Amino acid sequence: MLQTTGLVKRFDGVEALAGVDLTVGDGEVVAVLGPSGSGKSTLLRVVAGLERPDAGRVLWNGEDVTDVPPHLRRFGLMFQSYALFPHLTVAGNVAFGLRMMGLSPDEVARRTEEALRWVDLDGFGDRPVEGLSGGEQQRVALARTLAPEPRLVMLDEPLGALDRNLRERLVVDTRRLLRERGATALYVTHDHAEADAVADRVAIMRNGRICQTGALEEIRRDPADDWVADFVGAP
Repeated sequence: MLQTTGLVKRFDGVEALAGVDLTVGDGEVVAVLGPSGSGKSTLLRVVAGLERPDAGRVLWNGEDVTDVPPHLRRFGLMFQSYALFPHLTVAGNVAFGLRMMGLSPDEVARRTEEALRWVDLDGFGDRPVEGLSGGEQQRVALARTLAPEPRLVMLDEPLGALDRNLRERLVVDTRRLLRERGATALYVTHDHAEADAVADRVAIMRNGRICQTGALEEIRRDPADDWVADFVGAP
């Protein structure tokens, strides 16, 4: 279980996070939903260990991991840009994190093939990533994130670079895959339909704060304030 308590992060004196308390239960997918500049990506970077908070703590199953280096947290982070290595093949990209774990070549190969099956890319291992479509690149990046079996999966606008029709198809696949893997996940998005489709629960974020959490339909029925009501389209 992930918990953040009182997370504060400032950039040039401006608070990007202003006391964020959030819990993600084991096997739960929580979507962090908010407008641009609300602090969503900063929250992910702090949880991942890529940014250090000015105040507050990050806990995993009650253990304080705030000062644990990113590579020792066993968290997986997928960026909107996918950050694939253009000089590596599909398999080479998926295998990268597994090699960093010090696994044997046989185990790396087995888990790489398994991860590619998860995302329906069997037989794509030898292909260069630069020749893939946007949707295929997204699935490679997701396979690379999931292959090390991280205890927390974090996805930062994973479908944001794709067109609407492709996003609608891939959000279903992403939800299915996270469910099948039993993943505990934080899913950052500005898209209401995407959040509703992929997550068990939504955390509405504004100005570095969590305004309200719950199922999106519940939030629409009983918004915490006028801003939330307007943002989620409450009747």
